[in-house]
This record gives sequence, C-alpha cells and structure tokens, in this order.
Amino acid sequence: MGKLFWKFFFGFWLCLIAAAVATGTALYLMREKPASSDLAEGPRAQFMLETIQEVLEGKGPDALRDLLDRNRQRTGNAIPVFAVSSKGQEILSREVPENIQQRITALFNNNESTEQGILKVTAQDQSQWILFIPRNRRHLEPANTANPNTGEPEQTHSEKRKQREALEPPLPPVPGAGLFAAFLASLLFAGVLAYTFSRPLNTLKNAFREAGKGRLGVRISNSHKTGKKRSDEIGELLSGFDHMAEEIETRIEQQKALLHDVSHELRSPLARLNLAVGLARQNPAQLDTSLSRIETEAERLDNLIGQLLNLSRLDSRQNPESNREHNVIELLLAVVDDAQFEAEQQNKQVVFNSRIKLWRLNCDAESLQGAFDNIIRNAIKHTPANTAVSIDCSLQEKQLRIEIKDQGPGVPAALLPKLFTPFFKHGEHSGHGLGLAIAKKSIQRVNGVLDARNCAPNGLLVCIELPGKGT
Repeated sequence: MGKLFWKFFFGFWLCLIAAAVATGTALYLMREKPASSDLAEGPRAQFMLETIQEVLEGKGPDALRDLLDRNRQRTGNAIPVFAVSSKGQEILSREVPENIQQRITALFNNNESTEQGILKVTAQDQSQWILFIPRNRRHLEPANTANPNTGEPEQTHSEKRKQREALEPPLPPVPGAGLFAAFLASLLFAGVLAYTFSRPLNTLKNAFREAGKGRLGVRISNSHKTGKKRSDEIGELLSGFDHMAEEIETRIEQQKALLHDVSHELRSPLARLNLAVGLARQNPAQLDTSLSRIETEAERLDNLIGQLLNLSRLDSRQNPESNREHNVIELLLAVVDDAQFEAEQQNKQVVFNSRIKLWRLNCDAESLQGAFDNIIRNAIKHTPANTAVSIDCSLQEKQLRIEIKDQGPGVPAALLPKLFTPFFKHGEHSGHGLGLAIAKKSIQRVNGVLDARNCAPNGLLVCIELPGKGT
C-alpha cells in the first residue's frame, strides 16, 4: 500500500494548500479592493447630513455640540456625522482622516458649496461648516475630554475595550500546533484510504496470478470477514473478475467436452474404415462392397469435419457477409421449398403460413439458411408419416417470430436444455448432433433467440426470434 499511501498523503496536502491559497487570495482581493469613496453615501447618509444641517442652520454650532454630547452619553456611541469648521476644528474634537481634511481645505479655499458625500453649511452665527460621514468608523471617538466631576480625562470606548483586552491573558501563539494536527490528520486520512483500496486490489492481483497459472476456480467477490459482497465500485470490480473467471472456466470445460465428443465421433467411422479395409484384404471377392463401405464412411467423416469447421467458424465470429442486407422471408421460402420436396418422398408435408412478405436483416445468408435447414429437416425426421410440419411467421414485439412445429414424440423435459448443445442425440435417428448447435450459433450471430418446448398432446415447437425491420 506504499505508493497509494503517498499519493493520498500528498493529494490531501495539495487540496489543503490549494484551499488555503484560494481563500487567502479571495480575502486579499476583497481587502485590497479600493472603495469608490472614503465618504458614506446613499439615502440614509444624506438624511443624516440634512438633519444635522437643519440643526446648524436653525440653532447654531453650540446646539449641535450639545446634541451630539447628549447622544454619546445616552447611547455610548457618537452620531457618525462629522462637522468641521472653517478653522479646521471638528465639533467634537474627533480626528479627521487626512485625505478628507485635504478635500475640506480645498472646499473652503475654492469657495465650493458641495461635493459628493459632503455638505457645506452656513450656521446660524454665519460660521462655515463642512458636514460628512466617513466610511472608516474608527474616527468616531472624540478626543479625551475632562470629567466634569473629577477633572480627569475620560476614557473613550476604544480605550476601555483595549484596557479590558490587556487585562485578559493572551493565548500563546502556537502556529506549529495547527500544522502538526493537520499532519497527523493527513497521515490518518492517507493510511485509511490506502488500506481501503490496497487490500482489495492486492486480492485482485493475487487472483489474476492464480488465474494465470490455470487455477480458475478462485473467487474473490465475497468478503473474508463477513462473507458478503461489497456494494461499491470496488465490489463491482471484484464481481467482474469472478464473472470473467467463471465464464473462462465454463468455456474451457465446454471445449474439453467438445474435444472429447469430437474424438468419440471420429473414432467410430475410423474404426469402420479400418474394418472395411481389413475385410477387403481378407476377401478380395467383396472388394466392391468394402469400397462402398469405405466411401460411405469417408463421406460421413467429411460431413462431420465440415460441421465442426462451421461450428468453429461461428465461434470465431468470422462472417464476411454479415453487413449485407437480406430478406429473411425469401431465405426461409427457399429452404421450405427444398424441405417440401424431401418431405413428400417420406409421405410428409411442410405447411408454411406467413402474412409478412418482407423482413430486412443484416446477416450471412448462407449461415442463416443453414440454421433454417437444420431445424426444419430435424422436424421432418421426427414427425410421423402422413403428418405435417407447420412453419408460421408472425410479428411480435417488433421482432420476426418463426415457429416450427412437428408431430413427433417431443423431447423429455430434462433434456430440453441440452437440445442445442454439440453432439446431443435423442431417439433412433442417425446424426452427429451438431445441426441444432450450429443453428443456435447462427441465430445468435444476428442477435436472435432460439428456443424449444414440448407441445400438448405431442410434438416439439422450435421458436426463432429475429431482429430487423419489415414493411
């Protein structure tokens, strides 16, 4: 878990540093953003300035000073309006910001009457005053004034607050403690995450090694502690490995079974060939009979090998004509015509019913016709004489449904799942048991479905469902 640990560790710190830089930058930009003016503006500020203007013009500076003093003593806060005389003195001896003082001086010198956020007022006693409200409220405290009872300077609220703060013991500056706590938290965070991810990944790595050695029976999706599957993405990954291993194991077992069946099927005609050769050597008079037997067995071998090659081709997904569009109904009718001729020789019939005339499908025509031929010929073999094999085409859920039904004894329910497996044989009819397996592969190649079920009172119904589009 070493590499994952360091990745999570440095990732944690990278996110922490990025968040700190982003927050600091935002605060810096907000703090450094210059105000549009050092003076308060707006309806509320204008109302307060006009109120003070009325007091000055109606009652004079002394009345205004008394009003401001009474308000400060009653509320503990001074009214934020500044009043500066032409001599540069603020009415409550409050400190005037230097930049505003320069603007006030310019107003008096230039005899200008007003400016944005500033009122120039002529008081009752004809003295000139400048009224304004500063944005920075730290200038609101008046200079120390003498207590009328003791004669000592009174402390401002700011001085009282600073005195209280000075009496409180300051907290020792410990910048290293925060960093150390963050370091421990990052270690814990990285360790837990690395353990959470590395344990299932190591399990998956070991499982791949076992699978590489041919041991495909290993399963890893169930937890070793609880015996249950994980429900997160890692659990899906482990389940995906189990599914892959199970599929590969199943396919290998199928290939082994197929190889065993092929060996068995090849052994019988080869044994008969050797027997025919031996009889020909022992009795030259029956040479023609032995040669006929050899020819028959050779044809069977050729047919078997051809079917095996066809099955292998379908498994390998080699289909050069799969992009060509064909009319499935026409392909089926061609097979039905040939099957009808063969059935008549056995006193049987093939009945075809379809209201659908056109069904387009991208497919390999030869492969799909071979599937139809295998299924229909199999039905003809099992249906008794003087009966018919019915073939019905219909449209069901936007798919072409082809039903092929015979009148034979059917297949035992326990054997139905094996009906389309290679080398499956049932009944006394001869064959290699590859036809229906090849048919199913061909149907699946075009994303179709092939199924079979028994019918009452007798007969086997084979259903083919094919995608495509019709008219």
